[in-house]
Amino acid sequence: MAVCCEKQEQTIAELTRNLNRLIEMIRLNNHRKYGASGDSVSYPDGMEQLNFFNEVEAAARQGRPEPTFEEVTAKTPRKPKQKGKREQDFKDLKVTVIEHELPAEQQVCPVCDSPLHDMKVEVTKTLKLVPAHFEIEEHRRHVYTCRACEKTQSEGDKIPFVRADMPNLPIPGSFATPELIAGIINTKYTNAVPLARIEQEFDRMDSVRISRQNMSNWILHCAEEYFSRIYTHMRGTLLSKEVLHADETWTKVVQQNGRESKKKCYIWVYCSGAHDEPIIYYEFHESRASESAKEFLKDYTGYLHTDGYEVYHRLDPGITVVGCLAHIKRKFTDAIKALSPEEQKKTVCFKGQEYCDYLFHIEKKYKDAEPEERHKKRLALLKPVMDAFLSWLKETKPLTVPKSQAYEAVNYALNQWPYFENILLDGRLELTNNLVERSIRPFTIGRKNWVTMKTDRGAHDSSIVYSIVQTALANGLKVYEYLVYLLKQMPNTDFNRYPELIEKFVPWSKKLPANCYKTKE
Repeated sequence: MAVCCEKQEQTIAELTRNLNRLIEMIRLNNHRKYGASGDSVSYPDGMEQLNFFNEVEAAARQGRPEPTFEEVTAKTPRKPKQKGKREQDFKDLKVTVIEHELPAEQQVCPVCDSPLHDMKVEVTKTLKLVPAHFEIEEHRRHVYTCRACEKTQSEGDKIPFVRADMPNLPIPGSFATPELIAGIINTKYTNAVPLARIEQEFDRMDSVRISRQNMSNWILHCAEEYFSRIYTHMRGTLLSKEVLHADETWTKVVQQNGRESKKKCYIWVYCSGAHDEPIIYYEFHESRASESAKEFLKDYTGYLHTDGYEVYHRLDPGITVVGCLAHIKRKFTDAIKALSPEEQKKTVCFKGQEYCDYLFHIEKKYKDAEPEERHKKRLALLKPVMDAFLSWLKETKPLTVPKSQAYEAVNYALNQWPYFENILLDGRLELTNNLVERSIRPFTIGRKNWVTMKTDRGAHDSSIVYSIVQTALANGLKVYEYLVYLLKQMPNTDFNRYPELIEKFVPWSKKLPANCYKTKE
């Protein structure tokens, strides 16, 4: 009888755990669908964030004089309004001056009929939007010949023809100008507008009918003929860096190898570290398998920021993988979101959340420091908290219910710890992988609009264009002006004889014209 009761109690306990786990999953899914996004949580009453750490040693300033009573009780003055901000914002814009003057016959004093003189000018500045419109460029290339040769040449002899110089257009035989192609690329890849909507907008603007097929062909041609040279140079430059970030996201390709597919493929994104010139590199692969990362990183040695994806942990020994605190925190945040308000007050995940927040809090204090100084500060301030966090994780794991959200959060943090603690090796490293996640977001936003890619070729060429556009944005360039510059200059540059000239066209080049930058230097 006792054995039967014990088995019933075990069964009830197991069913209760399963029920609680299902309730957690339902609450978490509901929050993901209907709740606010983000990793921040509201702490219950009576629980102050960071309340279990003593900041006395970190905040103390030895020898600093005590504040006076007047300093303590004085009201904080309001920040004065910045003067000349509008002029600063408008300083690079074209100005059209419109004079408003009295006709000569009206420049008479209304009191004594004497002539009036121009005393001053009242200036009112307004901002005007000029919608995009189409214009025709008609290139008239003059061809010259010799009248004397025409008279003296025998029958069958060739008469010389000399043509005036004319710059090469981006696409031979096409009416597409650099400005038109750059506008289409900027609208699609910077503003995430599908080609179908661009086609409709052109028709509404000036009844210009350019099919999406034409636009797609122009983009593919420019990507393969011109942008691919910059893309290849970007890859070599990126792999020469000592700090990289990596992430990946899915996409769907409708046709593969000439057949209907709709297979889920992946865009892998790599970017340089925060202390190097910004380089963002998109690469298309048919899968999320480890071969994709291994092929790109086969000759790389250095630090690699990643999320918890296991593929990155199986790379060559010369690569030091650096974990992400944001992903560790997210697990604790999800566990908190999955619980009711009453249960939140009792969960251990608040402490895990607090540890993560405090690490961010410490890091923020020296975020502008040089790498060497940041490294020293981390060893002095960050490492003790990390050691305490690790001890807490080891102590807490046996106390949590297996397969629960809290257990998964603690277990995930322990599994990622060997990679996360590498943050202490170099001051150039970051606590999170957010740099590349922000770089991948423009693609995911665009994916919501265009949903799928048609072919592998299109996906590959889109990766090239995304790399150029996003790297240009990261370097403070005006994408449209930069693309116009590329499409005017690259078709007229002999890269076969002078391959080194590619360096003047990369987005971080110091030789770009001033109009390519958002603000003139």
